[in-house]
Amino acid sequence: MGLFNRKSMEQRQQDAMKMADDIGQGKGFYGKMTKAFLGSEFTEQVAQATSSMHQADHASALRAQGAPTETVTVLGIQDTGQSVNDNPHIVLTVEVAGTPTALATLVSRLEIPRVGEQVLVVREPQTGTLLYAGLAPRT
Repeated sequence: MGLFNRKSMEQRQQDAMKMADDIGQGKGFYGKMTKAFLGSEFTEQVAQATSSMHQADHASALRAQGAPTETVTVLGIQDTGQSVNDNPHIVLTVEVAGTPTALATLVSRLEIPRVGEQVLVVREPQTGTLLYAGLAPRT
């Protein structure tokens, strides 16, 4: 790549995500240096944040493919103190078939669910894991 070749926005975002994944896993130069200077606790936090970003992308892709969603009620919400691009990483406690279930997820700060509200979840087909898919439409 030359000095004046410009990458597209999509390519720069992919490169940044790859770097964040490497930091979270302690791989590559940046990952090893981050782990050495900031410690494994920081790299674990980065790994958790990138995992949430991947889950949000995966939930969107499943919805786009037509995966069925379930409407569930929020029983509780807990802030983890982390955020990615000003979007908070939270733990939602939702009621699924009468059972309280905790979901760690990244939500838009413009659409943070509240206790008692309805949200959509989608099941990951291979593992059956619930993924947060956004606020349920109001009727």
